[in-house]
Amino acid sequence: MLVVRRLGQLGRAPVREALWQQVYRGALNLAGFAALIGALAGFFAIATVEIGLGLGVTVGIRVLQVLVLGQLAGFVCALLLVTGPGTAAAWELGLMRRQGELRTLQLIGIAPFDFLVLPRVLGFGFALLVLTFVFQVAATLGGAALTAVATQLTFAQQVETLAATVTAGPIAASAVETLVLGTVIGLLVCHQGLAGSFAPAETPRVARRLLGNSLVALVVVHGATVLLLS
Repeated sequence: MLVVRRLGQLGRAPVREALWQQVYRGALNLAGFAALIGALAGFFAIATVEIGLGLGVTVGIRVLQVLVLGQLAGFVCALLLVTGPGTAAAWELGLMRRQGELRTLQLIGIAPFDFLVLPRVLGFGFALLVLTFVFQVAATLGGAALTAVATQLTFAQQVETLAATVTAGPIAASAVETLVLGTVIGLLVCHQGLAGSFAPAETPRVARRLLGNSLVALVVVHGATVLLLS
């Protein structure tokens, strides 16, 4: 709730700049890697059903939708975000706290929450949303292109089948779920950096704790989304 009440601070240029910096570090730096994993995941989902099981393009596209786009995309991108920018941000915040930079911000009239926490919480939410979207697009188009090269299925045939079965509801639900999950990860990162003990030698332990908490958040957010939409 504190994050919601402080949204007005986004009107300040330094806070906006910090937000876009977090989105850039969290999403754009990992976009190429997410696209590669997404294309391979889409290819294996469709090709396994078509070549390995011989169940046809419709079943393959359904597997792509349910397993890759609906489940795997958010899971993989959350892991990428936590193990990379998430751990780095927690370490950065912990170092700032240890060196007294939070007190310095307060002395010059800048609220640490507005400048450090708010941009990171929202930045991780938007970053995961962008990263998941890149993964899903790559899984759809890249997976279909690779499958067209390796099998008898054509690219147009796969895209037409997907267009005939996709609906707006699951897409909107996936976007909301991803945004919420990214925001929760941002909160976990900030808590780990500002409230937990910090020492450079403890970085592996901090990373493991952050990863474990994020996996729990992933399960809880996904389960809550399923319950609300059922």
